[in-house]
Amino acid sequence: PNPLDLSTGTWATMAPAQRRRAYHGNAILLPDGRVLVAGGGRLAGMTPQFEREIFSPPYLFKGPRPFISTAPTTAGYAAPITITMSDDTTKNQALSVALIALGAPTHGFDMNTSYVPLTFSQIGSTITATTPTNGNIAPPGYYMLFAVNNNGVPSIARFIQIQ
Repeated sequence: PNPLDLSTGTWATMAPAQRRRAYHGNAILLPDGRVLVAGGGRLAGMTPQFEREIFSPPYLFKGPRPFISTAPTTAGYAAPITITMSDDTTKNQALSVALIALGAPTHGFDMNTSYVPLTFSQIGSTITATTPTNGNIAPPGYYMLFAVNNNGVPSIARFIQIQ
């Protein structure tokens, strides 16, 4: 199931955490599409939690993962970038291409992560995408670049610095 049903605005329960993650509990998106959950404890009566958990969302099990063969490591604003997918077009036809800012969570809240969809075209294994037009849309810094295929399966991210 999808965690969010956009037609009704309701959330579905996914796999429960194995540990209570209260004060200073955090979750962060990893480059492979999984989610790292860590921290928690130090409230009255709670045992500090030093273990980490990895959550694998359902979208990772919807078929083969697309693979980005090459991508630039830096780009400016409103710039075309060329992304080369592996030659297997059956799994590499992109439905979307996006930047996701690197996370910086604390106290269970992340003020840095943002999702920035890119406009793009694809011919065969070559994607030409356009970076955001300015720093109001994507402040300068490092981002994970994902391509998502028609089954909703993301690639493993490539890191790119928007300058």
